[in-house]
Amino acid sequence: MTHTVLAIGTAALTASGCVWYLPAIADLQAGADRPRSTRTAAAACVLWWAALALAGGLLLAQPDWRPAAQIALAGLVGGAALRVRARSERRGEQRESAVHWAALDAGPAPRSGRPAAVALAGWLVVGAAVASLGAVAILLSGEGGQGIRVALAAACGAVVALAFLLAGLGSARRR
Repeated sequence: MTHTVLAIGTAALTASGCVWYLPAIADLQAGADRPRSTRTAAAACVLWWAALALAGGLLLAQPDWRPAAQIALAGLVGGAALRVRARSERRGEQRESAVHWAALDAGPAPRSGRPAAVALAGWLVVGAAVASLGAVAILLSGEGGQGIRVALAAACGAVVALAFLLAGLGSARRR
């Protein structure tokens, strides 16, 4: 295989990699708006793709393939080192975030004075109202035969009422 074919293949691969390196460049340009770990990972991504692009250019310019391979290998090693550093920074950021959230934790949320039965009744009333309004809307739509509309209204009303019943039971169970 000639160097020209390798260079064209490398150029095509580098061009298709824009879905990775363009967002990474945007992360780098954002600066302090992005976490340090994100910027370091973005730098690794840009380094990988830039080394590959440079290696493709060297394949066209140099008769020997070894300088291109050395550049690609250097980009791979440097990018891998940056990714390891980004992962370490991310763990540190997560620990720091956990400390901050723990400091903000005020304990469990205060419970309301309403009993679970009242909450369940509220869910059921709202569910019955929504199901009834939906069924009436289907019945008054005038599309299809009368039997089809009645069946569709009943089925939709039952599904909506069941959804609100399940949500109410979940809410009552949490109390």
